[in-house]
Amino acid sequence: MGALRAKDLTADSQGNVVSIDVNGATISGFTSESISVALYANGIKFLGRSKKLYRPRGFFSLHPQARTVMVSINGIPAMNPSEIYLTDGLKVRTQQKRPLLMRVFESMVDTSLLHKPLVKNRLIWPIALKFIANSINNPEPAKYEISHSVSTIVENADLVIIGGGSAGLSAAIEARKYDLKVLQIDDGVELGGEMLYDKFEPPGISEPGHVFVKNLRRKALELGVRVLSKTTFVGFFEDAALAFSPYPLNVGTPYIISAKAYIVATGTVDLPCIFANNDLPGIIDASSALMMLNMHGVIPGKNVAILGATERGLRLAENLKKNDVNTVVLDKSCGNTGKGDVIHGVKEIVAIGKEMVKLLKVKCEGEEFRLNVDCVICAASTNPDIRISAQAGAKIAYVKELGFLPLHDFFMRTSKDGLFVAGGASGSPYGILHIIEGRIAGLSAAVMLNKTSAEAEREALVKEYRSLLQKFGISDPKEKVFRSFETALIPDEKITELPTLFCSGPRRDAFVCFCEDIRLWDLHRSISVYGFTCLEKVKRSTGIGTASCQGRLCLVNSALYIAYVAGLSPNAVGIARQRPLTISMPINLLAAMEMNKT
Repeated sequence: MGALRAKDLTADSQGNVVSIDVNGATISGFTSESISVALYANGIKFLGRSKKLYRPRGFFSLHPQARTVMVSINGIPAMNPSEIYLTDGLKVRTQQKRPLLMRVFESMVDTSLLHKPLVKNRLIWPIALKFIANSINNPEPAKYEISHSVSTIVENADLVIIGGGSAGLSAAIEARKYDLKVLQIDDGVELGGEMLYDKFEPPGISEPGHVFVKNLRRKALELGVRVLSKTTFVGFFEDAALAFSPYPLNVGTPYIISAKAYIVATGTVDLPCIFANNDLPGIIDASSALMMLNMHGVIPGKNVAILGATERGLRLAENLKKNDVNTVVLDKSCGNTGKGDVIHGVKEIVAIGKEMVKLLKVKCEGEEFRLNVDCVICAASTNPDIRISAQAGAKIAYVKELGFLPLHDFFMRTSKDGLFVAGGASGSPYGILHIIEGRIAGLSAAVMLNKTSAEAEREALVKEYRSLLQKFGISDPKEKVFRSFETALIPDEKITELPTLFCSGPRRDAFVCFCEDIRLWDLHRSISVYGFTCLEKVKRSTGIGTASCQGRLCLVNSALYIAYVAGLSPNAVGIARQRPLTISMPINLLAAMEMNKT
């Protein structure tokens, strides 16, 4: 069934066994798997080419919104293989070829070339622009017939919860207790979030995470929560909100959403580590590694390097070792924490491989060595998923221990009326905190909608919540968030180190934005040559964060790097403006929606 299957799996546990056609070859997988997982399980990590430099690309994250690589599915171009699940007979085509000229001139190409004139002569520039446009690796335009019968579904609710993890489910349960009409939107195939593939007991919870969250899910469904799965919340507009599901294939389903209150419980984003050739296939995030291992029985590799001796990284290493995976943890900190087999004091990493990672060159204090690896997992840092909150108009600020987040109070209210935040999206790091924050947010929404009987329960939960913050050692940073919300005074904290940076200088082969091929060198030049220290200006000058993942993986790293190099507070650099849509949608669907509306 595949070179990287951890164990023999049955159709009962993983769905039906099906066959798909990948570039003319037949591979097998399970109906519970996305195309990305099935290909990875069969040793296929190289899924396409990057937009400007035609470098080999695989997925970095299995999250449906982290669209670092696109493939053709049943003849439909530019489809995300991480959000399309297997059905028998699917035909998948990946891009393998690279133009000869790009192989020769890659080191000389300015990847921000589309965002400024390279030729001063007004007569020659249009010709040069056409040549540049033709050299970019965009999919061939596809012809669509705009249907007047596209099914646009209108959903009305008292409360919409964006995200179906432990925080979102907890919020839904509390809201339903007070008879609110609740709609839960999640881009996964089933509710449960990241806890769904946690086989250990999360801190503060007395049973394995996947067991706990399945019980939450069952209770939410029993209480009558309406669920839209495999559906992405696309954004807020002036008169309504929009969500989109890619199913059915080649058609999709758009939803127009109207609600009195919203809770953002979209969790965190694993930040890519920045090092030489960090874009090679086989370099993935920690969430994807855990999902493949514990949900699909697919090991990320046989010889794995984990970057970051964080709690997340060490828990992942423990999971991998139980499946007989050779695992090493590389960490930037000096000294020995006494936790596991960790190599400390790592200064620089270079990944080596032609079409996927095969080797790591590692430089530490006073020594250099090589590691034979077939997978590198980035677990050095996460950041709250802020895009929906920022797009809605909530105030975003950087708090040193927690990252960029929407400012909120202990009732989980943001600065945007009717918008609440909970769980990883609020900056809290532990599952038990996600659950109690979700409950508080659900009760706060009920109170806002005149369910005054919820106030007493909410007050008791807030007291318990603040006690838990003390217990887990994050009371100070969270209280800082609460104070900033009340006073509107933003912390002026500079950073002395970037946890994701494993480079000694601004390299041309270390990538910050996978979608647009923006390198550390491009980012550094924007700061040192052009003097840009505002992320919005850097975004406009380089195009960073403007492609298929809409900045999900690159904007936070970019803001922190600018602050680090320029000696500024990340709050002075800011986070770039977030606009809808959060993901790309077929233009024919948008056009048809407009026609139906008129």
